[in-house]
Amino acid sequence: PPPAPALGPDRLALARHDGAAVRVTGSRITVAAPDRPGLLWRAAGVLALHRLAVRTARTVSSPATDTGTAVLDFTAVPEYGAPPDPAALEADLRRMLADRLDVADRLDRRARSVRIRPGAAVPPPRVMIVDEASDTATVVEVRAHDRPGLLWRIGQALGACGLHIRAAQVDTLGAEAVDVFYVVDGDGAPITDPAALAAVRARVLDTLG
Repeated sequence: PPPAPALGPDRLALARHDGAAVRVTGSRITVAAPDRPGLLWRAAGVLALHRLAVRTARTVSSPATDTGTAVLDFTAVPEYGAPPDPAALEADLRRMLADRLDVADRLDRRARSVRIRPGAAVPPPRVMIVDEASDTATVVEVRAHDRPGLLWRIGQALGACGLHIRAAQVDTLGAEAVDVFYVVDGDGAPITDPAALAAVRARVLDTLG
């Protein structure tokens, strides 16, 4: 996986916090919580619910933090207008971490309301399994037109395949998202079966379709 992003003393202090911790500083949102499957895309879903477009996302998880804690570091900007109230955003992230916030239906309604301008060329999404990119994980690269909840949808599809995101590098370049995920199966191993890899690729493409 790519090198873990450098965490300053304040971010490392969050990782040592018992339970879960959230910090919102301008466009930078940091979440520290016990590492578990689905943490990245659930947090991204909360940001989308608050109409924040994720520009970058980096993950640091055990053993990088040496605490059994995952640290998610986002930069996110409002889709339009003023940014959300940091206190409300932090409260919803905490509710998500406590499994008291279900955003799936609300995000689905938002996605259905988005309209592509007539004549705007939108390239089809691409999902690639990057062979031999890592000895410890399967590397899945997704390129797609950015839209509300995109990271949530990709992560949900990977989770539905029984995969855990060990590391991620998420970037939005203009209107296009280029997201790279290092995933492992339930035993912490990369996926090697060609049929299973094809099923992962098909599931993500179907979600983006």
